[in-house]
Amino acid sequence: MMAKRTDRQVWAALEEDALDAEMDAVLAMTPEERRRELKAAGFDLDKVQAQADAIGAELAPQAAAKPMQPARMTIMRPKRRRMVVIVPVAMALAAGIAVVVSPYVTDQGVSAHRPDHTPIERARALREQARDDCDARRWEACLQKLDDARALDPEGDGAEDVQSTRRTAGDALHPK
Repeated sequence: MMAKRTDRQVWAALEEDALDAEMDAVLAMTPEERRRELKAAGFDLDKVQAQADAIGAELAPQAAAKPMQPARMTIMRPKRRRMVVIVPVAMALAAGIAVVVSPYVTDQGVSAHRPDHTPIERARALREQARDDCDARRWEACLQKLDDARALDPEGDGAEDVQSTRRTAGDALHPK
């Protein structure tokens, strides 16, 4: 028998899955698509490139100050050139990920209101969050999420487990 996961473990798994999906989506884009998304989000790619060049320029004198053997010097030059390319690409990729992920992340973590999800999927996510709230004895938050889910998916509200959760929270808030 598998032990029930804690709220924190469930939430971490949800966040990890969402971030993995976003990372896969960004990595599936062409470089031009990523550039377009970054520009549309207001990032100045020329500024990012200039910052990367400045970092590369700072690294170059440090590398040149160290005495090197001729054989090692031929090995280090390509690495230095690679850094000038890798740093801006890594910065642009990180900015792209931040731009793509940020609309789906709130103060509470991954939002149940992703635009690419159907109302039924959003309602299901809200009901799961409501169960977590009830488990944590956050009765008002539980009922609010159940009400929000009912607005998105009225038929799903009739399920026995949903009604049971609703009764439990209602009884806790308004004992007879």
